Amino acid sequence: MPERTDRRAALPNAGRGRRGDEETDRRRGTGRTVRGRETRRRLLEGAKAVFERDGFLHARIADICDAAGISHGSFYTYFVSKEEIFTEIVDSVELTLLTLEPAPADADPIERIRAANEHYLLAYGANAKIMRVIHQVSTIDATVRETRMQRQDAFARAIERRIRQLQEGGFADPAIDPAYAAQALGGMVAHFADYLFNTDNTFGFDLATATDQLTHIWTNALGMRGPTTDQAPARD
Repeated sequence: MPERTDRRAALPNAGRGRRGDEETDRRRGTGRTVRGRETRRRLLEGAKAVFERDGFLHARIADICDAAGISHGSFYTYFVSKEEIFTEIVDSVELTLLTLEPAPADADPIERIRAANEHYLLAYGANAKIMRVIHQVSTIDATVRETRMQRQDAFARAIERRIRQLQEGGFADPAIDPAYAAQALGGMVAHFADYLFNTDNTFGFDLATATDQLTHIWTNALGMRGPTTDQAPARD
């Protein structure tokens, strides 16, 4: 994960272009009332639980409604299909992973990187089961795969911009290519999170040490040194 950015990254929304018809808009309008918002929330929570338990292919709308405590016919008041509610869950989970709150302008660069790594690992751990399902669906659904790639590319560009800022400020090695570094370092943390939470973790890695070590690897890769911003990066 990168440092906390000064503003939220503009990330693609998987729902755009898939829910533009009038019927979908009419149904989604029911979420504007307090009761409607609560019903949609229950359906989304129920759907997430069912997808985590059964996977996408075996999940049924009837089971989603049962988990939400909603009558089966009411589902179609809020969502057109199983695919639509899954896509909304994908949006929510991945935006939680990739969106960081702005950090103070004078925050220490290395601590900002550590805080961002910690945020990603914690968010991934809280959503590990559904992330496993999202990975599976992205291998068979081109739209989900494309949307994930667009979002990750947009976030990588935000990382790249921040690396350039660190270089311009004298905190990172200017010989590092920011585009390559953004893809490599972001991918490293994402892969490690999947290993930590979605495998048997045979090495016995723990969250706190993982956060520290990933941050150390990240800052070393960028040629950053020391706990404070007044220390220049290594240049050789």
